Amino acid sequence: MLRFFQAEKRIGARLYKKLINEKKNPKAPLMSFDDLYSFLDRREKNLIDKICLVGPKEYGKNFTIFYGIKPAPKDLVLIEKQEYFSAKYKKIKKVKTQYLPKSAFVAFIKMKKAMRKELETAINVISGYRSPAYQAAILFIILFENKWNVKNTLRRLTLPGCSEHGYPLRQGMDVAPEKGIENLEDFDQTDEYKWLLKNAKKFGFSLSYPKGNKYGVMFEPWHWHYVEKK
Repeated sequence: MLRFFQAEKRIGARLYKKLINEKKNPKAPLMSFDDLYSFLDRREKNLIDKICLVGPKEYGKNFTIFYGIKPAPKDLVLIEKQEYFSAKYKKIKKVKTQYLPKSAFVAFIKMKKAMRKELETAINVISGYRSPAYQAAILFIILFENKWNVKNTLRRLTLPGCSEHGYPLRQGMDVAPEKGIENLEDFDQTDEYKWLLKNAKKFGFSLSYPKGNKYGVMFEPWHWHYVEKK
């Protein structure tokens, strides 16, 4: 199991600030490892590498699929102008730029239109394609925010190359209601979620991590994946 020394935690505090700043870049989900390492020093790179080499089974992930480390697909569609109502701020807010492979994007738009027709509301993609390097960056951010608790971090996020978000043949995406939601963990209580359970497969989408799933991942009602129909 991973152990982090105080010196590494000090390096991590500096690394965290760099990654949070880079996360604001609209093109961050497309970054390569060369892009990621270009603004890190040697010790920060080593810390990222150490985390990426963790053994998932040591932390309860019983079944991990390695999809591979591949460049971002060339047919990614930019998703902009998504909005939701923030109850906290009592105003309409924008969803940051997201990406989906073209086939997944087309299917999502069809599904969204069908949902809106029935429910008079719909969902947004709040996290679409994420490159393996961006997955590594997010993994570290969550680890730092979890106070270096690897087990809790891996319940929420998987390793670079093992995430559906970075695998276009089984493209993962996180969704949330346009009308907003206070806690994403409560998405399973919404009409939008119930509609997806009933209709998503018609459009090629499936729930990735139901309760008690074999992957050892926490129940994620917001996380769905797309497989193109043959």
